[in-house]
Amino acid sequence: MPKMSNSDLKTMLAAERADALAAISAARLAEQRADAMDYYLGNMRKDMPAQEGRSRAVSTDVADTVEGLMPHLMDIFAGSDEVVRFEPVGPEDEAAAAQETDYVNHVFMQQNPGFMILYSFIKDALLSKVGVVKVWWEEREEESRETYYDLSEDQFALLAQSVLESEGAMRIVAHTMRGAESGPSSRSEASREASC
Repeated sequence: MPKMSNSDLKTMLAAERADALAAISAARLAEQRADAMDYYLGNMRKDMPAQEGRSRAVSTDVADTVEGLMPHLMDIFAGSDEVVRFEPVGPEDEAAAAQETDYVNHVFMQQNPGFMILYSFIKDALLSKVGVVKVWWEEREEESRETYYDLSEDQFALLAQSVLESEGAMRIVAHTMRGAESGPSSRSEASREASC
């Protein structure tokens, strides 16, 4: 193994020191978070143990304060029709900015539980000193099957035409025809793939 240079050794030791300090800081933060949750729940045994023969009643000031702040904070962040607003840069951007505002607000508040996301984010920030929201975009393909019974030849031709026009988004999985003695009815299964 080649000998490590002084600069490489200093870099490695600085990284190890930073990791150790971060672990100490994280442990201290974890302890503070646990204490804050105890206070919120009215558990004061760690700091103020009840004396023998005395009342064990505790004040829930932390919970009262947090719960008292929540309506005001929620009103600030989710009290209007627009959680977010895009501002146009110039007159030509006004229509696009309005559409972007409507779309983002619809996705956040209608397609996702936006109010509850904000509520838990803010409450976590008050109790745990940090509120975290994970955001991601998910693309997936979903397949659905439709079964058609007793189609006439014209109806089947229309279905087949729709499949051709879908450019691969739809396909006919199975098609069976009854014999001439039982009539012209048929059974078809079509599969539809859509990106979400």
